[in-house]
Amino acid sequence: MLDILLLAVLGCFLGAITGLTPGLHVNTVAVMGLCVFPSFSINPLQFAVVMTAMAVTHTFLDFIPAIFLGVPEEETALSILPTHQLLLQGNALEAIKLTALGSLLGLFFALLLLAPTLILVPIIYERLRGFIVYLLILAVFLLILREKSKKNKLWALTVFLISGYLGIVMFDLKMLSSTQALFPVFVGLFGLSNLLFSLRFESARIPQEQFISLKIKPGHIYSGFWGALAGLFVGVLPAMSPSQLGILMYSIIGSDIGSFLVSISAINTSDAIFSLVSLYTINNPRSGVATMIGKVLDLNFNNLMLLIGAAAFSAVFATILHIEIGKRAMNWVGRINYKKLSTGSLLLVLALVYLITGWFGILVALLATCIGLLPILSGVSRTHCMGVLLLPTILYFLGFNL
Repeated sequence: MLDILLLAVLGCFLGAITGLTPGLHVNTVAVMGLCVFPSFSINPLQFAVVMTAMAVTHTFLDFIPAIFLGVPEEETALSILPTHQLLLQGNALEAIKLTALGSLLGLFFALLLLAPTLILVPIIYERLRGFIVYLLILAVFLLILREKSKKNKLWALTVFLISGYLGIVMFDLKMLSSTQALFPVFVGLFGLSNLLFSLRFESARIPQEQFISLKIKPGHIYSGFWGALAGLFVGVLPAMSPSQLGILMYSIIGSDIGSFLVSISAINTSDAIFSLVSLYTINNPRSGVATMIGKVLDLNFNNLMLLIGAAAFSAVFATILHIEIGKRAMNWVGRINYKKLSTGSLLLVLALVYLITGWFGILVALLATCIGLLPILSGVSRTHCMGVLLLPTILYFLGFNL
């Protein structure tokens, strides 16, 4: 057990690196880990513990760049406006504590829902399998229709279709494995595009309140529960992302800034748990990390419980890291050379793309970057770029041979 705890701590530090580094997604490190896994003398279960701890910690720490630098991952892009509102009010510490609370509530409710989901997910999935495609189509239409103007709706549809066509082409070319193909695609759509656009901005020095006592309201608990439930759907439905479910949930139930941040962070953390449940119950991993784990480990019930335990331990560790690093970041914001940091992140990500996928991957990443800039420049949600997975998935369920 000591070895498992040490490996979980290692995963926590890897998750801190992926969470704090703009443009470096946890799936990037997961792919790298799978590539170098045979070179290390660790067994598949130990590898899975490291990956699980990394994924959970990432869901905590990736809010810090979103709060202070405006460089979100796709999962945290939805939180940019609310966190920046708190930052501009001098309440960045409140944003830090709210996102930590949301992640903890997401984990807590995910654990409460664990037993029934282990029984119900395979039953419900089997019975609804023929209707999943229609749920996905409905979700796509709702996401497009929520854009405010006709022009934005048209741009949203365009981004969805272009991203979807990119996904179809990538899966059809078969020049890279399915895992490798998604790496440069997601790097371009959600990493490089945002880094390039954000190079235009400088960090501002805004005095921050150093002592904020967060009062947990009933609305926070309510939002944490619904966020965990949305994370369950993300973990089971193919090609759906946390930000997409977050947008739909916000459109239906609404919330204030605090409850909204709690729900978004709860979705991200519970998704990390339920993607493992999905791998175990229906043998269909719904996240990059779960996919990597499924490639090296035959997940049985005992292994699943061990990984859930590692996730719970990592969440406590990540909470401490998140709050302590967030407090220090309040003093650093405005002093960091933001352009140098973003440029360094951009070069690092490109180097990783080249090492894993070669020059073809670089070309794919640059093409995906151009597509990823479309929603930013047109003012629509970047979640429409998830058409790269949604459109091929919808066509597959409809019986089209791609």
